[in-house]
Amino acid sequence: MIDVAEDFDLVVLGGGSAGYAAALRGAQLGLRTAMIERHRLGGTCLHNGCIPTKALLHAAEVADRTRDAQFFGVMATFESIDMPAVQRYKDKTVDSLCRGLTSLVKARDITYIEGEGRLSSPTSVDVNGRRVQGRHVLLATGSVPKSLPGLEIDGDR
Repeated sequence: MIDVAEDFDLVVLGGGSAGYAAALRGAQLGLRTAMIERHRLGGTCLHNGCIPTKALLHAAEVADRTRDAQFFGVMATFESIDMPAVQRYKDKTVDSLCRGLTSLVKARDITYIEGEGRLSSPTSVDVNGRRVQGRHVLLATGSVPKSLPGLEIDGDR
């Protein structure tokens, strides 16, 4: 059984970069806004794609710069890479950005609903046993990471 929830001016299905941008803009325009996301706010880019990749690339760049430090008159030696520490750096970066985004959404009075939403009509989304109605519904359901042929994602590498 579906409980009918409150009505909104804008319901955004998806909390990735497109979804949260749309929700923030809607709130900025004075629309009563709800955003529904099945995982953590920020989507693939923040949690599995762009941001973690850039954090790992930054750590690699620091290692390369350390190897080349002597060319800049800096005396430094490169010993090794501590992968657990690199992973902690990446996770801390992602968590910090997620917390900041969550605070921003909350500060803009956007109703954030965590759960897997399903479009049930042109003006409603069902999520967690309730129906969220919206004068406008925006679908921003995002993407998933794609691997390269022959390099399947196995969870270890």
